[in-house]
Amino acid sequence: MHWITKAAVALSLTCVGVAQFGPALAGSLVLVGGNWAFPGSGGIEEDYGVSIYEEIVNLAGGLSNAKIGIISTASSNPARSAGFYIEDFQALYGDSVDVEWVPITVSDCAGYKNDSSSAIANQISSRNAFVFTGGDQSFITECFFNENVATQSRTDTALIRSLRDQFTKGAVIAGTSAGTAVQPGTEMITNGESYEGLRDGSNSLIGSPPFDNTLYYNPLGGLGFFNYGILDSHFSERGRQGRIIRLASDLGIDTAFGVDENTALVVTDTDTEDVNFKVLGQNGVFIADLTGAEPGEKNGNWTISGVKATYLTEGDTYDPLTKTATFGSKTSLKGSEVPSEIPNTENVFSYFDDDLGNWTNQRAFTNTAIALFGSTSTTATGTSLESDPTYGVTLTKGLGAEGFSGVDGLGQTRVSFKDLDVAIAPTPEPSSLLGLVGAGVLGVGLRRKRKQ
Repeated sequence: MHWITKAAVALSLTCVGVAQFGPALAGSLVLVGGNWAFPGSGGIEEDYGVSIYEEIVNLAGGLSNAKIGIISTASSNPARSAGFYIEDFQALYGDSVDVEWVPITVSDCAGYKNDSSSAIANQISSRNAFVFTGGDQSFITECFFNENVATQSRTDTALIRSLRDQFTKGAVIAGTSAGTAVQPGTEMITNGESYEGLRDGSNSLIGSPPFDNTLYYNPLGGLGFFNYGILDSHFSERGRQGRIIRLASDLGIDTAFGVDENTALVVTDTDTEDVNFKVLGQNGVFIADLTGAEPGEKNGNWTISGVKATYLTEGDTYDPLTKTATFGSKTSLKGSEVPSEIPNTENVFSYFDDDLGNWTNQRAFTNTAIALFGSTSTTATGTSLESDPTYGVTLTKGLGAEGFSGVDGLGQTRVSFKDLDVAIAPTPEPSSLLGLVGAGVLGVGLRRKRKQ
């Protein structure tokens, strides 16, 4: 990538007209992991969720300059979905906020997506902040590109060109759930859960995937605004560490990012030498570094070791060019660990229970890692609820691994960590720590595939 100075970027943005939108930062992203708490809809304001709305407005140049467009293409009911977000911005800012629906829907976008003079293309050109809502990210790529399954290729539409122009001029692009998953320039994850991904591997598919647990990805990528690795959402809550690590390994991608619910990964000065990541909101962002990872096979089943995991919470920052995390005012947990053994965590990938209609043991993987950094133990283990085979995880505090603790802006204690060693393999393995997992997990049967 060709890097230019920040001063040159500022000059070029002025030349192309970003000044019309006020002091918006160039190429900003606000990537929410889903379950974004709404301040409107007749509910009680939730401070973490509100802070993300405020971040979007601030990055768009403040309330007097922000011109927000809601793009609900991913939703099965786009008008209804957009209405919620419009209501939320209005609940916060009243009539002072300029927010409107950009009605791009998968049912009709074929009629105008290649028309640069269409009302929709012109509407995009009039906005300087965009919120992509949740749903099916494949609907978004279907409307913003001309995808050809037969040739495994795509071309740009007028819609993506208009959006790209606004981003170059300094617009803010935000997304939640599918609206976050659709942002990378590299392959876009579209479906699947950790267990099936680990067991069966990933599958290339252009378009909407079937509703099962199979790990699918679009090989043509997403919208192309996030160029630092693959992205996943609903991350800790749905135990998606296994699926993102397997996908990154299959694709030969060194870095993967998973954003938790009601949490935003905020990227400023995108695609410049001054790019900066920060975390805002209730939970955290998981970063898997596979630079030194070693995939393998054991008894016909996939394994991996040497993955380095970092977990950032509010107040932390990250430089994706040097892969360096900083932890703000948080203090190191070294020397304050509690003497204890960390028991094996069953259901470490938070299995979805059809009968309950929800994910079970949410945040199990992340909570196990946090407990490890708060203890004197050097290793913790976890196992999948599913069997045939049962997959095990070993977390190790190796050289350079460190935990950090601090208080966020709402007075809540947050724990972050860096460089945790992650290994995943079928269990039991007599020659490894995974072989020490208790025999109680061996009787767990193969679980049903969940319905979506």
